[in-house]
Amino acid sequence: MKKFKFKINESIYEVSVNEVEQNIAEIEVNGTPFVVEIEKIDKAGSSFNRKPAGKVTPINTPTRIVVASSIKSPLPGLIVKVLVNEGQYVKRGDVLMTMESMKMENNILAEEDCIIRKVHVKQGQSVMQDDVLIDFDGTEIKAPTSIPVVETQIPEIKQASKTMGTIAVKSPLPGSVIKVFVTVGQTVKRGETLLTLESMKMENSILSEKNAVVKAIHVKAGQSVMQDDALFDLE
Repeated sequence: MKKFKFKINESIYEVSVNEVEQNIAEIEVNGTPFVVEIEKIDKAGSSFNRKPAGKVTPINTPTRIVVASSIKSPLPGLIVKVLVNEGQYVKRGDVLMTMESMKMENNILAEEDCIIRKVHVKQGQSVMQDDVLIDFDGTEIKAPTSIPVVETQIPEIKQASKTMGTIAVKSPLPGSVIKVFVTVGQTVKRGETLLTLESMKMENSILSEKNAVVKAIHVKAGQSVMQDDALFDLE
């Protein structure tokens, strides 16, 4: 079990990651259990490096399920901007809102073509993991009869390491690099977006923690990365 503690707007949230099985994670936020689905992103010519699987237990599910008629917050955070209105039609992949969490800006995306029925949050509002953000129309889809669950562990998120004035910016989560916005030798300011990372059904903007010069870029668009993989060297 891994435990993390977040402080958001003077409120303390204790998050325990009990286990991650395949793409299903069981966590607790301030003692309240939640089940989180982690999207597996498989790009051509790239894959995640995974540790050997542990104990495998099947979870029985019905042959048909109804897609949830709401979008919930995948992590505790702060709503930076709401980009849709009630009654608006959106397409799959459209950005619905931007949320700041774990020092990253995360774009919450529409999972299907739908109509926004109700928006439950507003700009500047703090939310907990699994809080309802938006209600929309649901649809019925086929589902497998069982989902394999694999015991494993999520490594702790580490801060960027510093060696002789150089900062190594590392990936805070497993994911896929969508776009790199900087080049070697470029001067960047604190808070400037370095790249966009897709992880856990969100687009995450990796930001520069200080004014610096980009000394090295270790990734490119379309590349899959693991948590703690080096992304940039800043000086």
